Amino acid sequence: MAAYFARRLLLLIPTFLGITMLVFAITRFVPGGPIDQMIMQMQAGGQGSEGGSVGGDAQSSVDIPPQALDILKKHYHFDWPLWKQYLQFLGPLNLGERGVFGDEVNEVTVLTWYVEEGQAVEAGTPLARLRSLGTDPEGHMNPTAVSEELKAPAAGIVSKLAIEREGTLLAGAPLLNFTPTDGVTESISVPQLWQKRWAGLLAGDLGTSYKYDVPVIDLVVQRFPISIRFGLTGFLLAYLVCIPLGVLKAIRHNSNFDFVSSTLVFVGYSIPGWALGAVLLVGFGGGSFFDWFPLGGIEADNFDELGFWAKVGNTLHHMALPVIAYSIGSFATLTVLTKNSLMENLGQDYVRTAFAKGLPERRVIFVHALRNSLIPICTGLGHAISLVMAGSYLVEKVFNIDGLGLLGFTSIIGRDYAVVMGVLVINTLLMLVGNILSDVLYVLADPRIRFS
Repeated sequence: MAAYFARRLLLLIPTFLGITMLVFAITRFVPGGPIDQMIMQMQAGGQGSEGGSVGGDAQSSVDIPPQALDILKKHYHFDWPLWKQYLQFLGPLNLGERGVFGDEVNEVTVLTWYVEEGQAVEAGTPLARLRSLGTDPEGHMNPTAVSEELKAPAAGIVSKLAIEREGTLLAGAPLLNFTPTDGVTESISVPQLWQKRWAGLLAGDLGTSYKYDVPVIDLVVQRFPISIRFGLTGFLLAYLVCIPLGVLKAIRHNSNFDFVSSTLVFVGYSIPGWALGAVLLVGFGGGSFFDWFPLGGIEADNFDELGFWAKVGNTLHHMALPVIAYSIGSFATLTVLTKNSLMENLGQDYVRTAFAKGLPERRVIFVHALRNSLIPICTGLGHAISLVMAGSYLVEKVFNIDGLGLLGFTSIIGRDYAVVMGVLVINTLLMLVGNILSDVLYVLADPRIRFS
């Protein structure tokens, strides 16, 4: 059995690489990438566009010099071959920024300072905007200019600026002196701004969002609590409702209750969650009928001013409709699985023996038969590890819930490939680990099962 799970763990590696390579290649070949998005914004006079793609050649869609397009491609590493782009995403060696295959930073120009000498700043405060110039493999000056912001590494004081605005420094030269709070003054030099030896997925770096210009991992972490809240609630609600309903359907098989409940369950299963969410908003969210629930969001505007129990009530009030839309798809599966499993066990010899011994029907069903009937269902608990990604993209869009689902949806529409890949990586890992955990639970729940 240990050898079986060892093989399953080893199979995670090629499975994960295959999934990520396929999606990564798709994101690089579909139109409407970050360069097209920037061109569309220029066409719209600086007004952002949420999605869409530019048909035809990007260079001819707007009057942009070819050199400018080359600069953009180099900034996003789109001038690299596909295999090298994937290695940059995978890591852990940083190929693009003073790395193994990357161009070496030669000069840095201070476009503007955001702070003055002696100014106290908080962690993450922008200090300056800098422009870096690199050299090409032949050693000639590369016209590519990459503009980036330098941010404070921690709370402290900018004690000295080594150069004036529009000044240029060579790589390695001191740029400013920074004194952290309760710390020792340190000099920040030019290479420290871009030199990052380890990067990529294997180094715990999911990249930087094209749209928000912040690390992808920060965007994902911000939405973890929201996804856990809705995912866990929908998961528990489905099990708490479907197991008793399946038991009751098995006991009253072929009755009117069984027929009516089956009809309702499968009608609900046939309706997509996002479509049901829209119907619920129209019916109960102040649309054409009742104004019982809010139209969206996860809390009221004055949530911070409420007391503890008022906050609990307000949270449940906002969660009611989205949770129904989240979990409606799993109701039919769990209910029918519970019913069929219980009916199969009720026909086993040990159940007939229990009845022959004179045991009460309630004890035979709920103590003997039901316990074995729950074995196929409890193995599904292994997928509870993927609760953080349980949010449906379209359901969160309908209810305007700022969770991982909405993040993934807007990233796909906006062609924010870094965020798309980050969400995919987390979702894939949780799914693969959840499958193995389900097998483990199956062995623990049923000692008759042996993997060899």
